[in-house]
Amino acid sequence: MKKIISIIMTLTVTVLMFSACGESGSINKKEPVTETAGADKLHAKAKEIFEESFQSHAFRGTGYVVYKGDEIYSGGKGKANKKENIENSAEAVYHVASITKQFTAAAILKLCEEGKLSLDDTLSKFFPGYKAGADVDIHRLLSMQSGIPDFTREYDENGNEKKPDTDLTIDGVEKDNSVQKNREAVKACIFSQKLLFTQGERYSYSNSNYFLLGEIIEQVSGMTYFDYLKTSFFEPLKMTTAGFDENYDVSGATVAKGYNDTGLSAHIYGYPGVSFGSGDIMASPKDLYKWTVALHGGKVLTDEMYKKMTQKYTDCGDGTSYGYGLVIADASAGTVYMHSGATPRFFSYVIYLPQKELFFSIISNYASESTSSVVQDVGYKIIHEII
Repeated sequence: MKKIISIIMTLTVTVLMFSACGESGSINKKEPVTETAGADKLHAKAKEIFEESFQSHAFRGTGYVVYKGDEIYSGGKGKANKKENIENSAEAVYHVASITKQFTAAAILKLCEEGKLSLDDTLSKFFPGYKAGADVDIHRLLSMQSGIPDFTREYDENGNEKKPDTDLTIDGVEKDNSVQKNREAVKACIFSQKLLFTQGERYSYSNSNYFLLGEIIEQVSGMTYFDYLKTSFFEPLKMTTAGFDENYDVSGATVAKGYNDTGLSAHIYGYPGVSFGSGDIMASPKDLYKWTVALHGGKVLTDEMYKKMTQKYTDCGDGTSYGYGLVIADASAGTVYMHSGATPRFFSYVIYLPQKELFFSIISNYASESTSSVVQDVGYKIIHEII
């Protein structure tokens, strides 16, 4: 399985491209297509950028771009469902994997707003049997500084990550298990491992952090994680396609199938319940846009909690920083908020530049190296040739 952290690092290349697009000194910069050039020209240019990139990188999936409230590109290539001959599109529903983390983070912050927990609460409050629970707090989970090993990776006796070319197994986690049985097995795995380092010592991306945050949301809210997100976010924001891969039940939605033609092996992260809290949301690109502009537009959290979510807590080591469920970078075009996600069959990216009112999402339902290449290519050209 493609490592999620490696995909985040790939985005650095895109950020560096953004940074190269200042108002002066740009090399071979074309004249931008502005609103005065007409909406038709703007849309035609965006379509040209995407179709050329899709073709050159043999991409299959969908792209969706909104600039200053105007949907300037919405299109796909390849099949969302081969059997039913349905094309990829921005209306189709995809597994968005680790983009889920920003929803989980926002849910925790909303519970903070409601006075139901504190970011300083330690895990011993919620998991009294967890030996290391007193040494880790919610803030460190959110900001990827907890020291808790990632249960989707393997480590040697010295706590160093092994090469990612081995198939991972976890005791008690099976493809045919119920969601709850696998969740209990994952939790047991997390609690059996020693911390890699003292919390706050450094950044270390870990799906375990957000799995536990999902568990905390259920304990504190008195609701299932799914119901809390639905009632707090999906329904108020009219995210009509959003749901969860464990129990997706949106009537009439076109759900994209995931295809694997690269020889990548199956991975436990795709088993029932394993991606809980850290990667189990499904949504269309259009609904991801609704979420993004609401989150960054003050419609989801109070100003205080939004500032906490979008603060740079730790250096990811690749020119980016991690907030709460968000990768953050500075560029000449403004602050960039982004995240990626990966499963053996889906690759997803969401990137947002609020100062430019630019949103774009690129999602592939094929296991392919091409997705990150398209993100870099399209991101560079949109900045150079459109905004």
